[in-house]
Amino acid sequence: MIIFRMALRNVFRNRRRSLLTGLMMAGGFVLFSATLGISEGTYGSIIDMFTRSRTGHAQAHAAGYLERPSLYKAIKDLDRAGRVLDGLPEVEAWAPRVYAPSLAFAGSKTVGAQVMGIDPARERKAMRLEGQLAEGAFVPDRSSPGVVISARLASALALKTGDEFSLIGQGADGSIANDNFRVAGILSASGSAFEGPWCLMHIDKAREFLALGNRAHEIALVFTDYRKAREDAALAAAALADPALDVQPWQVTEKEFYQAMLLDKKGGDITNYVIMLIVAIGVLNTVLMSVLERTREYGVLKALGTRPASVFLLIMAEVFILTLVSCAAGALGALGLNHYLAAHGIPMPTPISYGGVRFTVMLSAVTAGTFTRPALTVLAAALAVGVFPALKAARITPVKALSSR
Repeated sequence: MIIFRMALRNVFRNRRRSLLTGLMMAGGFVLFSATLGISEGTYGSIIDMFTRSRTGHAQAHAAGYLERPSLYKAIKDLDRAGRVLDGLPEVEAWAPRVYAPSLAFAGSKTVGAQVMGIDPARERKAMRLEGQLAEGAFVPDRSSPGVVISARLASALALKTGDEFSLIGQGADGSIANDNFRVAGILSASGSAFEGPWCLMHIDKAREFLALGNRAHEIALVFTDYRKAREDAALAAAALADPALDVQPWQVTEKEFYQAMLLDKKGGDITNYVIMLIVAIGVLNTVLMSVLERTREYGVLKALGTRPASVFLLIMAEVFILTLVSCAAGALGALGLNHYLAAHGIPMPTPISYGGVRFTVMLSAVTAGTFTRPALTVLAAALAVGVFPALKAARITPVKALSSR
């Protein structure tokens, strides 16, 4: 208690120096917290935009389908899986899909196309597919020849809404799948998640076309919180309790996107730690100057029998108290700034459109991590740089210290 009281007195002895050092640490805290908040908020918006455009927060497939997709690797008991998923509070929505490669041709033009069978009603609850339309109407709610095609497929076959074209492929029963379809709508060329030659049709029509019966190749899952995708995917897998089914979060199904995001986050972390390095150098300079100015004082303490450990603890206690006060002030400033940025954000100079969503503002996220990480980093940096001046003061010999000016 005596050391703590002495440290508290020493912090407020030179108020101007303590204030400047505290402002430096508090400023570093606020910058670190705001950068983390903007990073988390922006990545959250991007993840939501990316996953709700097509992939979902997780996907269920037949075992082995994700590694090597095949028309024959299908989910057999879709009705049971749907009942289980409807009973999970973590699952906000789910949508079955059917996939198959095919050959599309219109007139004298032919191109390879990817068929995707969807349930329009469930897709509206789970995804934002309909918002990606550039013209025409979405896939009808009932099975019909009306389909939605990507801009690339429309361009390759010179199709527009109302035109007819044909698809030919392989049926699941070994037959040749072939049928005529009508273009009900065309997806956006720039703001759609379907960049290749895609053809979206009602899932019942796709099943009929491919002779798939009641099966599906994929179930896209949307959870109540995308940040818990891994945990919720594991819960869904446990609830389904079917070794023939494989449930994976978006971090696995969209591995390349996830890894690119992690690399970008590491770049942001480097910037944050450079800020903390500058703060740490400022703290080191302040504490070292304080020790040099009070050399005679430490000499008197040593001459009176104060142990080196006590002198060391005194200096470290001063740094600790100053850091705690600075972090408290920084937390208040960061809370206000992050709440403002969460409400108003920072306008983007060039808006981004993807998956039917226009991304115009970078919003902050107010989470526990945006305060705990800066607090721990500032505290660790301050205490680390305080060790050298504290050791220097602890090793002072009374004779030299008292003879110094």
